[in-house]
Amino acid sequence: MDDVDRKPFCIAMLTLFVVMYLFMGIVNAKKMTTCRLASQLLTKSQRICVFVGANHTQYREYVPIGAGECPKEYQCPYRPNEKPFDLKSVIRSIKDQFTK
Repeated sequence: MDDVDRKPFCIAMLTLFVVMYLFMGIVNAKKMTTCRLASQLLTKSQRICVFVGANHTQYREYVPIGAGECPKEYQCPYRPNEKPFDLKSVIRSIKDQFTK
């Protein structure tokens, strides 16, 4: 008998969690922006694509060599008001990561 009494409660709790999960997904949805390819670097096993978007949004994508070229445009997370960056320093820091 206990299982029959708990069933409506369990269904109500499950429904509540599903609604909360959906609501959190809607509220926390990330804004996306179009980023354009600024540079690409080749390492032994992967290609590093550096993208630049609106309001100094910067994004890097690590792609296996066999996947082909970096796309010219990419939908990346919108991160406004980041500090302006120098593309040469970004490329230098990426290269430094692979030489260590």
